[in-house]
Amino acid sequence: MAAGPRHVYRQLLREIRRQLASATGNRAWAEQLRLQWRAAAQAPDAAHETNMRAARNTLTYLASSRRYRELQAEFSPKMAEADRIEKTARRVGLEPPKTFSEQDPPS
Repeated sequence: MAAGPRHVYRQLLREIRRQLASATGNRAWAEQLRLQWRAAAQAPDAAHETNMRAARNTLTYLASSRRYRELQAEFSPKMAEADRIEKTARRVGLEPPKTFSEQDPPS
């Protein structure tokens, strides 16, 4: 069952507030959505279906990109470049080369 226009509009507003407005404090995104939504409501029926499809696609994109960032933060923690290279090498079965530093005596 497809969501109605009001439901899609509210979800779009919610995603915009979560991702764009809350991070920057900029309410222009939500205002632009309101203006676009009102303009689309005055469109003919054929254009209305096209606009609803575009709104659903945008909603899917916003929700998916937010979920992707959440998963990235959860499963790919920030780490130093050297640690990341070492873990990546070990993941594929390689041993990273030993690095030379001025303080290490040659063996």
